[in-house]
Amino acid sequence: MAAAWLTGPLAAQESEAGVGSALDRCNLRWRPLEADTRSVTNRDVTGAHVTVLSGRYLWTCGTATMEADSAIKRDGPRQVELLGAVAYEDSIRTLKSERLLYFQLSDFIIAEDNVELVRLTDRSTLVGPRVEFLRAVSGVDAVTTAPGRPTVTFYPTNTESPEPFTVESELAIFAGEDEARFYGGAVIDRSDLSARADSALLTRADGLGVLWGEPWIEAEGIRLEGDSIQFLSPNEELEEIHAAGDGYASGERFEVAAELIDIDLANREVEQVQAHGEGASRALSGSHELRGDSIHFVMYRSQIDTAYAIGGAVAVQRDSSWAVPPEPVDSTAADSPAAAHDTARGVAPADSAEVSADTAAGAAAADTAATAATDTTEAEAEGEEPAEIELPTDGSANWARGDTLIAVFERSAAPVADSAPAPDPFMRQLVVDGNASAFYRMVRDSTTSVRPSLNYLVARRIQVDFEAGEPTGVEGEHAIGAYLEPREVFGTPSPADSAAAADSAAVADSTAAVADSAGAAADSLGAPPDTAVVRPGSAAPPPDTVGAPPDTVGRRGHLQLALSNRQPGRERRATYGASPAQRSGRSR
Repeated sequence: MAAAWLTGPLAAQESEAGVGSALDRCNLRWRPLEADTRSVTNRDVTGAHVTVLSGRYLWTCGTATMEADSAIKRDGPRQVELLGAVAYEDSIRTLKSERLLYFQLSDFIIAEDNVELVRLTDRSTLVGPRVEFLRAVSGVDAVTTAPGRPTVTFYPTNTESPEPFTVESELAIFAGEDEARFYGGAVIDRSDLSARADSALLTRADGLGVLWGEPWIEAEGIRLEGDSIQFLSPNEELEEIHAAGDGYASGERFEVAAELIDIDLANREVEQVQAHGEGASRALSGSHELRGDSIHFVMYRSQIDTAYAIGGAVAVQRDSSWAVPPEPVDSTAADSPAAAHDTARGVAPADSAEVSADTAAGAAAADTAATAATDTTEAEAEGEEPAEIELPTDGSANWARGDTLIAVFERSAAPVADSAPAPDPFMRQLVVDGNASAFYRMVRDSTTSVRPSLNYLVARRIQVDFEAGEPTGVEGEHAIGAYLEPREVFGTPSPADSAAAADSAAVADSTAAVADSAGAAADSLGAPPDTAVVRPGSAAPPPDTVGAPPDTVGRRGHLQLALSNRQPGRERRATYGASPAQRSGRSR
């Protein structure tokens, strides 16, 4: 039976008011779009009419229009089922699917099978197996729900950035014309960022994005993690990223851990990174480690330019190539040829006492530095969590700490290619202010020794200058400290050199002894009797000139003692970049 127009008097038959009837009541109408259409009406078990329509019909209700290849209209539940090439449109969306259910009493719509929905406001597209929503009615929030892991494609409103981005999740919800929520394995892929989380929220008006449930986000070479992450990208340009709760940021040469981490970007480059919040914040870049109550990095062309640490600040520069010097060689050991020779002659090596004295002095100075470092750490950490950064005093690392710390890094002259790894940053200057202390090693004069001196300094303010990543000069206000110089600087060979020199002297002495014995045997035939008498003083062996003069050792010990026991009120500005004789004596 062909039908030109069919009108159902549905409003008079509704048993209860729905959203549509309360706000924008409409009468459902339908008409054929093709000449050859048919309809058959029967009754179901309740006596309600059931009309089956074959052929393409157009259905209208208010601003909504629907059409399909066939339809089933059930008067009992006030329901229309559209089948085959379904097309739906209202004031805010268009939809295509293979099946659609329209519930007249509630204005509720369910679309299934190959669903594609487009929001008219921003052309955002949703593709999935099922979509549920209310017919667009004035005064009612347009909520669209899509289960079954749909894929949503957002098109930017900024025409200068036409690149779309996609979001996938187990459940997607469009709330109104601006907000979108995603639940269950949310995946966000955009040209300037990539993010994963259990759930996500996106708003189009202000470019807000919120991730929670083990979230992480990667943008411009930085990966950020935390309990929750928020990012802002107005006009589709990423400008801010914030991690709250157990935050962690990492780059190719950059790591930060803190309760809260904030990242600012401009023109697709990271400008600054801030780490703060409850507990200590920590950062690692190359061989440099930094800790403080809060840390602030200023970036330049994606490289670290300046770092600030405030509150319990600690900076450590480690050297993986550094090896702790071995224990001094005991020249009196039984396996030493020189020691055996001297023992046979009944002579003790002259420099053995000096070696013991130097070893004791070095151990005492190292213990003093370690004790001071430990005491400062305990005082700083009283009532707080203990410091976790190791502060060694064996020369394997340079470190400094104080109330505030500022580190300035060298800028790379040429930009780094995308495919090349970023170089380790070189520190140019380090300033520590307030309760400052520092332990560092430095080669003062490579012509006298290639081994570094060990320095410990306590001051109100400390400034360390670097060249090629190594300290070249240190200044301190109201400073007091101690340092250990290599033995070679004072003309005293190292223990290994002393042993070698002793061995050479032993060989020479043996040769001379053999020659003297032969000469004595020859001369004894004609020598006067009194020549066989040896004067008492002539039997003493010559002094060992290999070791350092005793007064040199005494002067050095006195200098170290004076530095480590400076009296209060006599502090002065100390410059550690030159030799001790060149330090400034200006009173502060």
